[in-house]
Amino acid sequence: MLRTILLLIALLIVIGIALIYTGAINIGRGTDGSVTIETQDVTVGTKNVSVEVPTVSVDNQANSQ
Repeated sequence: MLRTILLLIALLIVIGIALIYTGAINIGRGTDGSVTIETQDVTVGTKNVSVEVPTVSVDNQANSQ
């Protein structure tokens, strides 16, 4: 049980370090000692696109024996 908790804590620390390293989270300290955390903006949307779909034809020839 204790190993599981320690593993989860270690995993959260590694994820936090990865987010800071990649720039997804920016942590800064002000002159008065305050800490600011800035995250990147995420934009999600959809768009209509026309895609040409190839046509497939199958020739079904009967076996003549």
